[in-house]
Amino acid sequence: MKWIQKVLPRFSILWYFYLLISRMKKLASLFALLFMGAGSLNAQIFLQEALHTYEAVLSGMPSFPTGSGPDSLSDRPGRIPSGISGILSLIKNHPANFLHKKSFGYDTLVVGVPPNDSLIITGNWVHQGPVLVLGSGILRFKNARATVVGDLWVVGDHALVTADSSYLYFPQQYFYQRSMIVAGHGGVIYRNTTMDHSGLSHNFAVFDSASVHLSNVTDVGFTTWGTAKKARVEIDHINTAGEFVITDSVSLHFDHVNTLLLWHQVPSGSSLDLSFPDGDTLSLYTLDPDTPGVSGLGYTIRVDSSTNVMWALMPVDGSDIEVTGSKIRSIGLWFTGSDSLTVSGLVDNSSYDDFTAPLNDRNLHLVNSSVQTWSLYPMNASRLAVTGCILGEIGTEGKAQLTAQDIFVDGSGGYWWAVDTTFLFAVRSTAVNDLRTDRSGIFIFAYSTMISGIASAHGNSILMLIQSQLPEDPQLWDGACIWEANIGKPSSAFVDTLVPVFGSAWIDKTPASTLMDFAWYRVYWQKQGDSGWTPAGNKVFVKKYDEILANWDTHGLSPGSYILRLLMTDNTADSNQVEAIKGINLLPKILGTEDHPETALRAVVYPDPVTGNSVLSFRSEENAAGILLITDIYGRSVREMPLNISRGENNIPLRAADFSSGKYYFRIRSTAGSPEGSFIVNK
Repeated sequence: MKWIQKVLPRFSILWYFYLLISRMKKLASLFALLFMGAGSLNAQIFLQEALHTYEAVLSGMPSFPTGSGPDSLSDRPGRIPSGISGILSLIKNHPANFLHKKSFGYDTLVVGVPPNDSLIITGNWVHQGPVLVLGSGILRFKNARATVVGDLWVVGDHALVTADSSYLYFPQQYFYQRSMIVAGHGGVIYRNTTMDHSGLSHNFAVFDSASVHLSNVTDVGFTTWGTAKKARVEIDHINTAGEFVITDSVSLHFDHVNTLLLWHQVPSGSSLDLSFPDGDTLSLYTLDPDTPGVSGLGYTIRVDSSTNVMWALMPVDGSDIEVTGSKIRSIGLWFTGSDSLTVSGLVDNSSYDDFTAPLNDRNLHLVNSSVQTWSLYPMNASRLAVTGCILGEIGTEGKAQLTAQDIFVDGSGGYWWAVDTTFLFAVRSTAVNDLRTDRSGIFIFAYSTMISGIASAHGNSILMLIQSQLPEDPQLWDGACIWEANIGKPSSAFVDTLVPVFGSAWIDKTPASTLMDFAWYRVYWQKQGDSGWTPAGNKVFVKKYDEILANWDTHGLSPGSYILRLLMTDNTADSNQVEAIKGINLLPKILGTEDHPETALRAVVYPDPVTGNSVLSFRSEENAAGILLITDIYGRSVREMPLNISRGENNIPLRAADFSSGKYYFRIRSTAGSPEGSFIVNK
């Protein structure tokens, strides 16, 4: 990678990329993408995963025998798998083991072994684990208040779950933790029932020839539905229908529903030419393979007497779409090939008189139409380089790779995530939504700002936070791992002093994780324009969480622009490393400033975040002269102004109009003290 040094301008943002990745041996092939030319899909990913698991495990599953058989599981060492795929594998390979058993392992309920097995639940009932209704099994909830701490699968020729006048609670610690799958010829019928998923989004996949009928249902949360093959869904009278990813030859019928988002997938080779009606109060909407303007679509949709119906498109590469005179809630672009593409110029909340999306792999033409949210979904082995966009959601699956530079993800379409074995790199960008990694995905969030939301890592994934700002600490789940390398304050200091460099340097993982852990870090400095790095201290073998990383001795240095560098290494044999870079200004020493910037001054910005007018307020015990310095997260000076500090209360006005959205650091340098802090501007 030495050639990169020759072509990248010194200390440009791409140079920072190079410093960040140059030592990461295991991830080197993924990072090569950086130097290329340039919840809705959550349902589809979940649906595809469910389909693959179902087909792989259940294809050829033998019928359950009628007689009783030996319970050989008692001789099996270790814990019986509690995951759905593990359970189904055991059932497939050892069907006789489950005769007359209502549950196995310690957390899984099975209904349908032996055939025609049934279970009726009434009153209060709690089950700690997944529930499987298989074959010809029937599970009935009647006047029940049931809690299921796990997923619900309904799989088989006659498998059925019914609920009448019941409250079904599926507790979730985070959104999309719980899932429901109905497959084969399985069925679900809910009447006069409440579904509660802790008020959070959850998955519901229906495929094969399965069917779901909901009547007079209340949904506490939000359901993201994936529908495929010849599935049928009928819903009449529900408070929140949710969003539906519509594919293949499914049949959907909605009557007197509220809050319905319909994702029309348009596969490669298919076309759609139509105008969507006003969905605020909708009398009737129908679409089927015979609808004028439709070609290559196999699904059927009917909506009767419903409110707040929203229209959405999922154009696949190779599709042909023209929409006229329509208000589109969301367009989620699928990238299913293996090509490398550049995406730019897509902006949420845009109105188009005559617009053709700048994509060379499909035709998407909008006339007199508006789009509230644009979202990007690279899949398979596709590669995207995204710049200059304002988007609602980004998600990667399969082996896809995506780099994002100078973009804004506003959360209007969901969140920002990497799953499977994908790689997602975001730099100099802003998020107003959750960040998430799952399965074996890798997400590097570098030199960027997360204004609101939660960053979390799930599965066996890796989330790397490099010189970025988050509103709260990230969360670890399952067997995941999180890195953070961040140089915080100060953004300016004085020569001939001992400057404490604050920040974070850590790698954390869950007790169940087999991934890397922290080894050591070291802080360096360099005068801008020089080529070598000088250590600001020794290697440190202890993790630091928003603490002093090093004390930088600036005695003998000249005023000017400097670069601080945090190098952090993991404990693997390859010693993977990341580097966080931050600019800092060294100022001439003000007479009376001490080497240790302890101060009696305490400064605070309120209101914070700054959305209109705020003040930076502090109290001084004496009259003094000083300097106010405000820098962005890259250490670049945003404001520098002299101060005449008065004894008593001092207020410095801050206006949101004078800043871009993001996080900023302030520091006051004076003979009375040197308070510092940060604030967020949210416009």
